[in-house]
Amino acid sequence: MVSIGADALGSLLLQVYSASRTGDAVAFQRRAIECMRRHVAFDCAWWGRASLANGEHRVHCSFAYELPEDIDERLNLTDRGNVVARRVVKDPGRTHYFSRADLHSQPSTAALTDHMGIAQSLCIADLDVASGISNFISLARRRATPRFSAADMGLLELLAPHLSAALDMALADQLTALRNPEKTMLMATDSMGSLRVAEPGSLDLLRGEWPGWAGPLLPAPLVARIAARQPDYLGRHLHAGIRWAGDNVFLAMRRREPRDLLTRQERAVATAFAAGQSYRQVADELGLAPATVRHHLRSAYVKLDVSDKAAFALRLGGG
Repeated sequence: MVSIGADALGSLLLQVYSASRTGDAVAFQRRAIECMRRHVAFDCAWWGRASLANGEHRVHCSFAYELPEDIDERLNLTDRGNVVARRVVKDPGRTHYFSRADLHSQPSTAALTDHMGIAQSLCIADLDVASGISNFISLARRRATPRFSAADMGLLELLAPHLSAALDMALADQLTALRNPEKTMLMATDSMGSLRVAEPGSLDLLRGEWPGWAGPLLPAPLVARIAARQPDYLGRHLHAGIRWAGDNVFLAMRRREPRDLLTRQERAVATAFAAGQSYRQVADELGLAPATVRHHLRSAYVKLDVSDKAAFALRLGGG
């Protein structure tokens, strides 16, 4: 049983997929949840991705709607007996109802429930058996009554695969908005480095750096940079810029170039000098001594393997 008619359902799905074209995955999740809220009464929601390994559930990334932002961290610290995670992963693709008694039947689940301030919830998850990754969506109420209905459960069960697909579309659209079409290949992952969306050619760049890589997790050096929230990675053949949008991570990858060897200050000095400024102007602009400017320029010339200013400007621009 679904709580809305066919016309209203079609309109809701259209709103969800239209919202995925905002170019902002986090904004999409908020808009999609607010669209659902017009048809199912709930106070808060939790939407994200998690993994199951060695009997332990771990949230990779999530969007908390009207809930504390640290709930994923708390779940990851107290996960092993979590009632909700165990039931939905054991029986994926179905909406499960959790009463206050259910949520308080295990100590760590009860503690997380009290931290969220909820009294009942619905939750559904899918499960990719090969990777152990699941997408989950949970809707919750802060009072025990009225209870979520069978119609509410049916609607969430119907919507869940569309929400997951639309989120991937939103990530892909955000990749397009970030893309440099001449040099950069983009991909989106979660905060644990699990691949979500990738442009054609980006996987070839990864395999050029790590020939044995197969996924779905990114190679360990990239995962480590993501975990440390480092803005870039420089390998033997690959340069990757790393950006965050909520718990989603975007990588802009290209082949390594000589200019990647410059330090941040060398790049700033070199860019100003290549634009036509004098030693003195560069020094004044960057607050450096002229001797320091000359030192950085000499180092940049060596790293770029050039001997004149025209070639220097060309190599600095990636030519």
